[in-house]
Amino acid sequence: MKRTGAAGSAVAQEVAALCDAIGLDISYVGWRGDPVSAKPEAILALLRALGPGFGFELGEGASAAELEEAATAVERGQWYRGPLVEVAWGGEGVLLMPVRASVDGDWHLELRCESGHTATASGRLFVLPATEHREFDGEVWCKRAIPLPLRGELGVHEVRWEVRGQRGVTTVISAPERAVDRAGDGKSWGVFAPLYGLRSARSGATGDLETMSALRRWISERGGSYVGTLPILAQFLDEAYNVSPYGPASRLFWNELYVALTPPSQLGATARAQLTSLAGSFSQERARLATLPTVDYRAQYAWKRRWIDQVAAECLSVGEARAAIERWAATVPVFDYAMFRAFGEMEGRSWHTWATGRDGIAIARSLEDATRLGADAGRVWSHVVAQWMMHEQLTAEAADRAHEAGLYLDLPVGVNGDAYEVWRHRDLFVGAASVGAPPDALFLGGQEWGLPPIHPQVSRATGHQYLRACLRHHMEAASMLRIDHVMGLHRLYCVPRGFGATDGVYVRYPKDELYALVTLESHLHGCAVVGEDLGTVPPAVPPALKRHNVARLWVSQFEIPEVVGKAPRRSPEAVVASFGTHDMATFSGWWHGADLADRCALGLIDDEEKARQMAQRANQCAALVAYVDAEALAPAALPDQERAMVGATLDLARGPSEVVLVTLEDLWLEGAPQNVPGTYHERPNWLRPLAYSSEQLGIEPGPAASSAPEAAARMSLLETVARVRSSSSGDS
Repeated sequence: MKRTGAAGSAVAQEVAALCDAIGLDISYVGWRGDPVSAKPEAILALLRALGPGFGFELGEGASAAELEEAATAVERGQWYRGPLVEVAWGGEGVLLMPVRASVDGDWHLELRCESGHTATASGRLFVLPATEHREFDGEVWCKRAIPLPLRGELGVHEVRWEVRGQRGVTTVISAPERAVDRAGDGKSWGVFAPLYGLRSARSGATGDLETMSALRRWISERGGSYVGTLPILAQFLDEAYNVSPYGPASRLFWNELYVALTPPSQLGATARAQLTSLAGSFSQERARLATLPTVDYRAQYAWKRRWIDQVAAECLSVGEARAAIERWAATVPVFDYAMFRAFGEMEGRSWHTWATGRDGIAIARSLEDATRLGADAGRVWSHVVAQWMMHEQLTAEAADRAHEAGLYLDLPVGVNGDAYEVWRHRDLFVGAASVGAPPDALFLGGQEWGLPPIHPQVSRATGHQYLRACLRHHMEAASMLRIDHVMGLHRLYCVPRGFGATDGVYVRYPKDELYALVTLESHLHGCAVVGEDLGTVPPAVPPALKRHNVARLWVSQFEIPEVVGKAPRRSPEAVVASFGTHDMATFSGWWHGADLADRCALGLIDDEEKARQMAQRANQCAALVAYVDAEALAPAALPDQERAMVGATLDLARGPSEVVLVTLEDLWLEGAPQNVPGTYHERPNWLRPLAYSSEQLGIEPGPAASSAPEAAARMSLLETVARVRSSSSGDS
C-alpha cells in the first residue's frame, strides 16, 4: 500500500476507520513496552480476508472512497440490523435496540429459553432510557434498553423482537458472572503428565484412559485433587499426519488413540471375551512399541484401530449397543465428523486436495446419510464407535470417579487448517490468516502457529455455537479446564497469508459474550476454569480473569532471583502454580541451562548472549540453593540439584496459590522438555515418553516400583506436598 501525499493520507485515515469499525488494532504495545504499528500491507490483507464476514469486499488497490464506503456500511449495518448477541449477567439484562431517537412506537418481544419456557413483553419506545447516540444521513439514532423477562433463568436463549415493524432475532447469553471455584478450599494440588508419555506394558507406546484413571486414583489416594495433561483431542495419525496436541483435527472430538481396551458393557459376554482376547493378541507389538525411545504414533494407532474396528463390527450387530450409540449420536454431529474422517482415509491426504465432490457436501446425521454421500460405511461406523467409547470412558458416572482426582484438561486456542471444523464451516474460519504471537524476549521473530482464526462476526451471528460446543465437550469430562492462550477471548494476533510472523495484526473479539459462555458452561458442568496468560498480555486481561473467577497461571522459574539471600517472589492466591510448563525447560533442564544451549543451537541467541544468560542462570541456581537451605526445605545431605528441586517444590506447596501442579517428570530430574516452541522438524516435540512406565512408578499393577528406585523415592515427595498443602495457612 504505497501511497504518497494527500491521497495516501486519506487512505490511511479510512483504513484506520474501517479497522476501528470491525475491531482491528493497527498498533499495540510490544514486549519492550514500546508502541508497535502493524504493516499497512498486512492490515489491508487482513481486511480483505475478514471483509466478506462483515458484508464488504476490498480489491488489491482499495481507494479512500471504497474504504470509507466499507466502514460506513459496517457501522450503519451494526445500527440498522439490531443486536446479534446480548449478555445478561446473573439472569438479568436488557436488549439494546438501535432506533431513530425521534421516533416513538410499540415494541414487542418473545423470549424462548433453552428450558422450553417462553415469555413475552411489550411497551412503548419513549418510556425506555436511551444511550449511545449516533448520526446517520442526517438522522440521530440511539439505543433503547428493552428489559428482558428472564427472571434469573440461565442459558443461551433466543429473543424474537419487533420494533415499529422491524423484526429480528437476538441470542441472549444469560450467565453467572463467575466460574465455579477450584477444589480444595483454596489449597489443592495435583500433577501434570502428558497422556502419550504414560505408557505401560498393557497400553503400548502411549498411555490410555485406563492409565489415566489409574494415575487419578493414585493421586487421589495421596490427597491430590487434579491430574493435568495435554489436549487429548482428535489428531491426524494417518492422513494429513500431525501429532501436535495444539493443532488438533477437531476440538469437538477426542483422540481415539487413547481409548482403553475395555469392551463396551452393552455387548454380550461372548463378544466381550473375544474382544479381550483380540487385545491380548497384540501383546508382542505392544511390548515392542513400549520399549522405543520415542512414540511411534502410526504403529500404535494401527493396532489400536484394528481393535476399534472389531468393536465397531460387534456394536453394529448388537441391538443394545447400536441403540445406545445412536441415542448419543443424536446429541452431537459425530456422523458428520466420522464421514469427514472416512473421506480422509479414503483419499489419504488433506481435504484441501481431495477429489471433486467432497466439497460443500451435505451434513451427515446418520450412517445411511454418510454412505449415501459416498463415504465407506465401515470406516464411518468405526469412527462413531471410537468417539462413543471415548465419551463413555471419560464421562463415567460420578460414583465410578469418586476415588479419582479430577481431570484437568486443556482447550487449545484453535485447530489446524486441515481440521474437520474448517472443512465443514468455511465461513467461520479465516483461512487466509494464521493465529500466532508477536515478537517477545524468547521469539524475536514472532510466532505463527498455523491455526486459522475464527471470524468474530460470523461467530456472533451463530450465537458462538462452536465455542460453546468446544467448552461443553471438555467440561463434561473435566473438573478443571485450562483455556490455552486465554488472551484470545479478548483478541488474537493474526498473521495474513504470505506475511511473516512479525507482521501480525490484532483482531478483537467480543470478550463479554465469550466469558459469559465460559462461566455458563462452568456452572452447568461444575468445572473450574484456568486461563493460560503467559506471553504478551493486554492490561484488560488480568482484571477480567479476576472478575470471572478464572485462575491465572504462575510459573515459579520466572520468579527466582539472581542474588543469594533474596527469596523467590510469592505467588498470588487465585493461580495455578507450577515450576514450569510443557513449553519450558524441566527443572533439571533449567538447572543445567539446557534451554539456553538449545536456543543458541537454534540460532535464537548467539554465543555471547548464551554465556551471559548462563551466568545469570548459575546465579539463580546458587540463590535457590541458599534459600532452600536457609528455610530448611530439603535434607542437607541431598546433592545441590536434587535439594533445589525438592525445596522449590515444597516452597510452592506452602505458598498461597490455590492449586499447585507438580510436573511428574521433575520428580526424577528429567532433563529433556516435551516441546520446544517455535520448532517443528528441528526437535522431537510431543514424542518423548516418560522415563519410567506406569508399572515402574507403582501407578498400575506390574513389575514392582523398586525396579525404578530413584523414581519411586522421588514419587514419595508428593505425599510431603500433600501434608504441606493441608497444613499450610496460606500466609507464609
